[in-house]
Amino acid sequence: MKQADLEALEQTLASLPVDLKKYLADQLIGQISSQADTLLETAKSHLLCPHCGGEHPVKWGRSGGLQRYRCRNPVCHKTFNALTGTPLAKLQHRDKWFDYLRCMRDSLTLRVSAARLGIDLKTAFRWRHRFLKTSAQGNANPLSGIIEVDETFFLESCKGKRNITHRKPRKRGGQGNKKKKVDRIPVLIARDRNGKISELMDPALKKSTVHEFLAPIIDRDSILCSDGHRWYKTFSRDYGVAHHRLIVFDNQRVIGKEYHIQNVNSYMSRLKGWMARFHGVGTAYLHNYLAWRRLFETVPPSEEAWFRAAIGANQQQIPT
Repeated sequence: MKQADLEALEQTLASLPVDLKKYLADQLIGQISSQADTLLETAKSHLLCPHCGGEHPVKWGRSGGLQRYRCRNPVCHKTFNALTGTPLAKLQHRDKWFDYLRCMRDSLTLRVSAARLGIDLKTAFRWRHRFLKTSAQGNANPLSGIIEVDETFFLESCKGKRNITHRKPRKRGGQGNKKKKVDRIPVLIARDRNGKISELMDPALKKSTVHEFLAPIIDRDSILCSDGHRWYKTFSRDYGVAHHRLIVFDNQRVIGKEYHIQNVNSYMSRLKGWMARFHGVGTAYLHNYLAWRRLFETVPPSEEAWFRAAIGANQQQIPT
């Protein structure tokens, strides 16, 4: 809407009687409240029974504002709705979900998000990680073309843990030592030139885990660009993938003007800068924050698109 049209609408609304303003406000609030329900009913075109995997369920009334379905399998016959079996199942206050997703899109902290929506801090924490669970589980995305791969490191954090058994607690929440390998959590990031990203977070990162991670996601006709680490060299040799090694200490940063790892390194820089606002992310939840940052790179910047990612609408569709 153009600015002139918006100003004209505001002037028209200002001239309306109070009772009509209240009526319009109630109508708008009702539409906003049903936004998540409406998207759930229209986002998918094929729904499987979450209990047995049966196809073509039948509609079975409504409950809690959502359409319910019943499985046709005579052995199952269980009922469910569009949220059953998803991380968002049994979460309350669906009318606030899109406002919360807007807070996530704006990268707001938990306290700011909770205050803005009028919800409890624990609820804001629970919603954040429920909304990110599906994206975190789908981090092994197929890559093709020129693929850049490199590792980055995050300091281990036991934020939120009541008992620490593998080391002595640090006084007043002190951070680990960036130079000590035991205090660093390695994250391998692979990114192709189309912007698709796959990540591997593994405290014991080694050749076998790297090979196991890369094998199913890298197309054999791709070209792999990496630093000088030997496990990329052995992977390319074992799986027949073309490979260019960028040896930094030999000042070899670009080969043939197009083979480099600058794109993945740029993404790592954006990731680290974005992550700094949270003042240390608990290692137990680091995979969720990696998925959160990945949404900015791979999903359109709208609440509807982020909601589709949260319910896995790209993998499965609901009957209309």
